[in-house]
Amino acid sequence: MNPLNNHRQSLILGIVLALLLALGIGGFHFNPPAMARWLHIVAGVFWIGLLYYFNVVQTPAMADAAADKGGPGGAAINKYVAPRALFWFRWA
Repeated sequence: MNPLNNHRQSLILGIVLALLLALGIGGFHFNPPAMARWLHIVAGVFWIGLLYYFNVVQTPAMADAAADKGGPGGAAINKYVAPRALFWFRWA
């Protein structure tokens, strides 16, 4: 069972590894300013990543929408693009 084949397991594995790395480098004392800075950087990386992800998701989804002969074509944003992209924004 590879955790990288499942979105949920990949996310959990990433969080656990990040926490272990943060505790291993910074020691076991609690430092609120450093934690706030770290969370701010991680949130920024997620935000930029989601912007790029929208571009990666939207292009193939629009190709799928244009190839759908029975549907409205490129105007089918709600059917093709929104479910894929909003799944990730739900976690952001």
